[in-house]
Amino acid sequence: MPGDAPDVLAIHRRVLAEGEYFITEPDEFVEGLDAKVLAIREAVRGSSNLFLVARFGAVVAGWAQVVVAPRRRVRHVGRIELMVDARWRGKGVGDALLAEVVRWGEAHPVIEKLSLSVFAHNTRAVALYQRHGFVEEGRREGEYLFPDGSRRADLLMARRVP
Repeated sequence: MPGDAPDVLAIHRRVLAEGEYFITEPDEFVEGLDAKVLAIREAVRGSSNLFLVARFGAVVAGWAQVVVAPRRRVRHVGRIELMVDARWRGKGVGDALLAEVVRWGEAHPVIEKLSLSVFAHNTRAVALYQRHGFVEEGRREGEYLFPDGSRRADLLMARRVP
């Protein structure tokens, strides 16, 4: 619900601050509270998009978003973004969120494929996606340059849904 937007935004900022899991660096992140509220409202309103929040009691532990582009050539693909607060990792939050994303995708009248990209070195996330039937569709070696000068590969993963 839109009331979750401040907690969702806080998790987004904390995960980016870790510097290991997303291409956006913390000082590059410009999305504000209004954008999170809008994303949640769009999903609640029944658009083609999905926004899920995982909570334990009053605490928001993570979130997942699926965006379906309105263009005809790609409207059959749902693009996933998923974040779990560090305090809740390893406790099944990502698993539960992804399971619900897959259920939603399977029931969606237009979506045929769920896709995402993930750093190849993020082995925990890669294993999570594989457990839910996602397969590697491509790998872009050296796609991302980190502050220490190292280059990291990007995995393109997807799962077909009925």
